Formats: sequence, C-alpha cells, structure tokens
Amino acid sequence: MIANNDILNQKAYQSIINAKIKNFKLADLMISIEPSNVCNAECIMCPYPKMTRKKEIMSMDFFKTIAADCLSNGIKNFNFNFYNEPFLDPHIFERIKFLKSKGARIQLFSNASIIDQKTAKQIFNSGLDEIILSIDSTTKKNYESIRKKLNFEVTTNNILHLIEKRKSLKLKYPKIKLNFVEQKINGAELKEFQSFWADKVDKIYFSCDDQRNEISRPLKNLNNKTSTFPCLRIWSELIIMSNGRVPLCCVDYDGKIILGDFNKQNLKKIWGNTSFKRIRKLHLDFKADRIPLCKKCLNLYRMNVRIMDHK
Repeated sequence: MIANNDILNQKAYQSIINAKIKNFKLADLMISIEPSNVCNAECIMCPYPKMTRKKEIMSMDFFKTIAADCLSNGIKNFNFNFYNEPFLDPHIFERIKFLKSKGARIQLFSNASIIDQKTAKQIFNSGLDEIILSIDSTTKKNYESIRKKLNFEVTTNNILHLIEKRKSLKLKYPKIKLNFVEQKINGAELKEFQSFWADKVDKIYFSCDDQRNEISRPLKNLNNKTSTFPCLRIWSELIIMSNGRVPLCCVDYDGKIILGDFNKQNLKKIWGNTSFKRIRKLHLDFKADRIPLCKKCLNLYRMNVRIMDHK
C-alpha cells in the first residue's frame, strides 16, 4: 500500500512531469554521444572497470551521419560522454569543430588527467562551450583513493593551468566547471573544496554517489521506500554509445537494455519505437519499478538526484 505522503508526492511530481512533456519535441533533447568507450581511470563510484562491451572508437563518418540526423531534428545541445574520458578520443577536436560549424552547443565531462598544455590549446581553439572537470578532493590521499590510476598533483595542475590560460587569452569560453561526487571518504571536505575552487571556476556542482557501481546488488537505501517516480532524464537526454546503439539510460553502462540502433534507424524511428514508448509509459504511470534496471536505481525513489549548485 502506498503511504499518504507518497500519494501527495506523486501528485506534485506528476505536475512537474506533465509540464516537461506537454510541449516536448525532439529538439529539446540533449544528445550524449560516446565517441569512444575508453577511460584511463578506475573510479570507485563508476562501473567502468567491469564493463564488458567491446572498446571501440566511433568513426568520423558514422559520427557525422548521426550528428546530421540529430541536427535535422532541431537538436542543438550535445554532450561527449557516457563511459569514457573524451580526450582519449583521437577525433575529439574534429568532432567538436564539426558540430560547432553547424551551430551546436557542446559540453563534456573530463577527469582532467591528460589536459596538458597542448590539449588545453586545442580546447580553446575548438569552440567548446563548456567543460566539467571531475575532481573530488583537496587531498592527495582521498583523491587517489577515489580516482584510482590518476595523480592528484597532475590533475590539479592541469585544471589550474586551464583556468589561467583562459584568463590570459581573455576568453569567456569554454565555461570551466567542477564536479565533486560526495561520498563517505570525502564528505567532510565540501567547505574546504569550495573555499579553494569557488573563485577560480564558473561553477561547482556537488552531486551524490548514485551507487551505479553497485547497481547489480539490491540497494539498502530502498528498503523503506514505497513509491517510485518518473525519471525526467528520459525526456531530456538520449545516449548513443560508441557502437551506435541507444541504451536505456546513464546507468546502463554495458547496454543491457537497448532501445534503438543508429546503424539501422534514425532518431525519429528510435524515439517512436514500441520499446521506447513502453519505457516512457511505465515511468509516467509510476510503474518504472517493473523495469529491472530502473527498479535498482536510486533516482526513482528520491524524485531524481538533485544536484546542489553551490555557486
């Protein structure tokens, strides 16, 4: 039985969903293209180390085909991430420049570990609109315990150089933002982190560990939860893996639930296919817990992860 407060929350949340999809059009989507599924880190909150799908780099021809299809549907917002470090992709700057030549807005997330001076120069020459750099500590011990295989000093210096380089060039873009994933090991550092970085970057995001690295296990946090909520990301982001397939969501790192394939279909056919419609209906009916992957996701049980903007 659903508790009264859950019913009230459902009604309130339903109004948010309704407002989101009332005038929805494909052009509203953020397209997250994974140019390659290769990363140089083994972060403790990320399932990348246990990913089994083939490591591959999307060809430029295939990328341009996908991009042209998305652009023809009015899409202007692109992201270059799924499970990857984008600057390991040998075509990353060619991809950025191609989309920028079409008037698109582009963002990406990076662990900043390989943004040396040469890469920084290419970033500023590419037209990239926004770069979100992941760093989760102000101490070497905690950082290297979280971002395994990376070096604290190298990452910190790379970020500081990028900031100073943009300043010296008197540029406004790309916007430089930081993402701090809060968890037990670094939870006490939030104030210190903000104190060090707040006046250096455009924005700081503090997000919670969504436990996607433990998604194969029942999440203890959900034992006392009774109500699920539709995930807004279904109507805001569509992910395309390096092989051209469309997974269910950002948690589906191995592409266990495939909702489309750009090798065979275009965007309109993918969005309107039976599988995608079924997923959306289950979410709208507050029945997303009938989807095995969704049932184990924290988002459904806390009305989506709220990112706290501390600047």
